[in-house]
Amino acid sequence: MLIARMICKEIIFFYCVSGYILLLWKPERRFWFPMDLKEQIIEETMHQYELNGLKFTMQDVAHGLHIAKKTIYQFYPSKEDLMIGVLDYAFDRIQEGKRKILDMDIAIADKIRMIMIAMPDQYNVLDFRKLSDLHDKYPKVDERLRQHLESDWDPVIQLIHKGIDEGKIKNISIPVLQAMVTSGMEYFLSTDVLKENEIGYHEALDEMMDIIMKGIERE
Repeated sequence: MLIARMICKEIIFFYCVSGYILLLWKPERRFWFPMDLKEQIIEETMHQYELNGLKFTMQDVAHGLHIAKKTIYQFYPSKEDLMIGVLDYAFDRIQEGKRKILDMDIAIADKIRMIMIAMPDQYNVLDFRKLSDLHDKYPKVDERLRQHLESDWDPVIQLIHKGIDEGKIKNISIPVLQAMVTSGMEYFLSTDVLKENEIGYHEALDEMMDIIMKGIERE
């Protein structure tokens, strides 16, 4: 079954065959990849980031997976493309987490707090303070990160409106709150303020939400 096709210098076809992807790149060249290899590459990249920060290399990722570096390049032409792929994957998981929070039977103020700083458990071990050089070294990745932080606010906005209607949340300016939270996260990630004060990223988010919730929640 043909599942995708794209045009670049040559035509590349992807076929799904018995749990594997068959990549046809010119008739004389064939490559077989497990269908979950792309996800494995992303997970290993996060592991290498935790070990080496932004200094990790494509070779580090390949070595960790016991594959050739050129295999990674079939999915991600550059380290910057790989890092963007990791961000997109991570924020997809964050959105999944937010949807689960929405279904939880807890107080609406607790939902708002949790959903604004939602983070899958597997990412809690990552030291996001190592991203402070991201803007200078990988500006395209930094821009994608900011796009993610500044988007996907619909679940939060809906909850706040509901909280206001139910009298649980003060009648606040949501755009101002959004700007405060987004700016706070971007500041934590783009500066050394947390390192210099020996504050963890997740600890900082919790402290920020303590301050915000005390300001918006009705007694």
